[in-house]
Amino acid sequence: HFAAIVLDKLTVKDSPKEIKDQLELSGVRPLNNLIDITNYLTLCFGQPVHIFDYDKILGQQLILRESRAGEKLITLDGKTHQLRGGDIVIEDGRGRLIDLCGIMGGKLSEIDEGTKRAVLFVQTYNPKKIRRTSLYTQERTLAAQIFEKQPDSRLVIPTLIEGVNLLVKHASAVVAGDSIDYYFQKPIPKTIKLDLKQLNRLIGYDFDSKTTSTILTNLGFSVKKISTTSFEAVVPSWRLHDVAIPEDLAEEIARVYGYFRLESKLPITANLSVTSDPLLDWEYQTKKYLSDLGFTEIFNYSLVSKELFERVLMARDHSVILTNPLSNEFEYMRPSLIPSLLMDLEKNQGKLDLPIHIFELSNIYSPKEHPILAIATQGLNYRHAKGYLEAILQSLHLTNVSFVLLTKDSNPWQKNQTAEIYSDKHFLGIYGAINPTIKTSFGLTDNVYLANLDFKVISELANTNYTYTPISDYPDMIEDITIQSNQSIGKILQLIKQESKLITKVIYRTSLINKHTFTIHFNDSKRNLTQDEVNKIKESLLKRMQKE
Repeated sequence: HFAAIVLDKLTVKDSPKEIKDQLELSGVRPLNNLIDITNYLTLCFGQPVHIFDYDKILGQQLILRESRAGEKLITLDGKTHQLRGGDIVIEDGRGRLIDLCGIMGGKLSEIDEGTKRAVLFVQTYNPKKIRRTSLYTQERTLAAQIFEKQPDSRLVIPTLIEGVNLLVKHASAVVAGDSIDYYFQKPIPKTIKLDLKQLNRLIGYDFDSKTTSTILTNLGFSVKKISTTSFEAVVPSWRLHDVAIPEDLAEEIARVYGYFRLESKLPITANLSVTSDPLLDWEYQTKKYLSDLGFTEIFNYSLVSKELFERVLMARDHSVILTNPLSNEFEYMRPSLIPSLLMDLEKNQGKLDLPIHIFELSNIYSPKEHPILAIATQGLNYRHAKGYLEAILQSLHLTNVSFVLLTKDSNPWQKNQTAEIYSDKHFLGIYGAINPTIKTSFGLTDNVYLANLDFKVISELANTNYTYTPISDYPDMIEDITIQSNQSIGKILQLIKQESKLITKVIYRTSLINKHTFTIHFNDSKRNLTQDEVNKIKESLLKRMQKE
């Protein structure tokens, strides 16, 4: 809602003593009668007011619009602001911006000692846009603080009328034409129904209809009685933005009646059973298990810098960027935990004895929150580090875990030394080495292996109904076998385990071109196995591998 009127034959001089005194008592420095009257109106009505020098508006127009990215505006304090687009501004019809609406007036339409004609302007704006602009420009003016709280739009006309009266009285103003009054959207009256039983249940005190009606009427509500136990209250215009539901009315009644007059007693509620969140349960168990393995939990900021993205060669296309970052170091919501862990290794290298074991279980933002478990080791070989990862997955009782070699570049990972992890057909995450270029950028010299696991998927697949198998009374038969195959190691391991229930353990040893050696443990919990039985399983396995 905005309203404006043009005033002529103005006289710029000092303000009368009563206005000066009121401003000084409020901490506002008097300047001249025109500006002082606008500040005085703002304090009296809680409605910001602005006045333009009419002759400095070159196009004699006030075009209210959103700014375009890159536009510049000089405010009354002499600062030049480059706008990013979407800010509410006023243009004078010649392409010049003369007002940063809701924040501060523009230098190009400033009132000075030679002002003879002026435009008195009173308005209300979208509070979200004003706050956004105020934070971006770092201009925390009184007007901005008032507009953020969304003043009553019905105050615009009374404020304008009082402003005209004061300018006529103290600046010899003459009204030069009709006023402009434009409502973008008139406030819709809001009616709330409240039942006395509901009110008494919320507050814990027995109010009668007379007391309730009196309190609300004194607060400006229009109360209409529906029955002996219920009524309707029409919300006044100045409370439309914070009173919307019956609970709001109950709060107002209790506040005015006096909280100290209400009896203190515990609420009567049903005995509710407590249910736990499986995700939080698995988070706790996983953190404890990692701690038992000797890992240190890391807590990093959820905000990262543009520089960190560049160091790990990660794109920022889908990253969430803050509109008002505290500094360049906290500009983006992190889409991965890996950069933060690499930075932690960089900071601790040389300070801690190797090997280093760290982990972080936290949310990433892409753009929705998603829980991720990231693990980093430094100073361990590939198999040792992978053993920790397998132990963690085993503690979660995941079934049919397999590793698929990553043969293509995918930053920040190094191809042929990285594997995707699956449980059956469910993707769990990635484990492996970091791209050498990225490793060098962080100054890391020893072996560094990381795992990036989707903890939401893991918590959903983690098995709580598991059984333990007793140790067999009979010794294992252990055989080494070399298999020639173009399949991945993970796939071969899976096929070996599926060959027979008598195969209880498989250990990968080494590879030469496409020949892979494994150690296989055979066992039957009820009897000793014979060499013939083992040989038959091996022959069947080799035939199957030839077909695969």
